[in-house]
Amino acid sequence: MRVGGMGTVRSGLRPGRVLVAALGFALLAGAGAARAADSIDDLDADDLLARAPEIEDARAWYLRGDIGYVFNEAPDVAGFGPAPRIDDAGVFGIGVGVRLSDLVRVDLTADYRSPADISFRGLSGEVRATALLANAYLDLGTWHGVTPYVGAGLGASHVSISDIGFTGAGDAQGWGFAWAVMAGAAVTLAPNWQLDIGYRYLGVESAAVGGLLSDFSQSAHELRLGVRYLFD
Repeated sequence: MRVGGMGTVRSGLRPGRVLVAALGFALLAGAGAARAADSIDDLDADDLLARAPEIEDARAWYLRGDIGYVFNEAPDVAGFGPAPRIDDAGVFGIGVGVRLSDLVRVDLTADYRSPADISFRGLSGEVRATALLANAYLDLGTWHGVTPYVGAGLGASHVSISDIGFTGAGDAQGWGFAWAVMAGAAVTLAPNWQLDIGYRYLGVESAAVGGLLSDFSQSAHELRLGVRYLFD
């Protein structure tokens, strides 16, 4: 053809060849689709299920055991105000839980806090605490076997104060409201075992220990290490 008087330019593609190539491609595509449809028609329901990817059922129930270190905050005792000193302590816990979905799980836990020396105005002693909590957690997905989580718990705590160095004071103990918030990560060790590394902030409100000490309120930071065993 002629283009702006610049001479004759040959086209590399001729309309006839383009049409033949297009028809050939359409025939090949149609034959491939027909073969695929025939192969699907030849499969029954059992064959389709056998070829489907397997989805592993989530393990539901689990047992847990925990140990940890407690950084005690100064308690507030009605009639005495904040205690000037309280030592740190250890914590030991057990629990049972169930996974409700891939994201949500709940458990019941019982934790015992070892004795910690405490001093008030003119008296001193040892304080112990046991916390019973119902907890709910949100698991935030799993990456390379590590599952971070956040959670919260509500329950009750039994506080016992003994060896009070004050004439006539005696021992004091009672129950109070307890609450907790926590965060951490679970590391898969084996198909049925997980290592739980976590932090918990536990608050005890107005434990009615009675006697000279009256209501007892106290909070603590806990660094915890636990193991979970998951049932199939």
